[in-house]
Amino acid sequence: MDTSKNLLSSASTFKNFGIWALTLLLVLFFMYVSYKKFSGNETTVGHFREWNYGMWLVKFIACLELTGAFLLLFPLTATSGALLLSLIMAGATYTLLSHGVWKTSVITMITLVFLLLLGFLRWNQSWILILFKLQG
Repeated sequence: MDTSKNLLSSASTFKNFGIWALTLLLVLFFMYVSYKKFSGNETTVGHFREWNYGMWLVKFIACLELTGAFLLLFPLTATSGALLLSLIMAGATYTLLSHGVWKTSVITMITLVFLLLLGFLRWNQSWILILFKLQG
């Protein structure tokens, strides 16, 4: 009996470590890409110009990415952050594919899958679920 408790505890610790590792990976990724947009990285801004998007959109998306990264850090808001960033990644994937930027679109698709996974893993701690439990 004691061995099974230790095994369950180890599995839970491993799962928790994995969730936090994925969270930190995504947070660092979105901090990096938002920094590139805020700093006016030539390649990133060049794509926006080439595709006739307003330069205001670069800063707006950077703000959303930074907000989403911040939300990922807290289990209560991680699902909301994952949803926000998933919408951005879906838009980015569509944009990249429609302009023939295949290699980068693979990164956005993988990031989208990781965000959906994290949102699922954090759902039981989400403020949304807590709100529905309070009402029902």
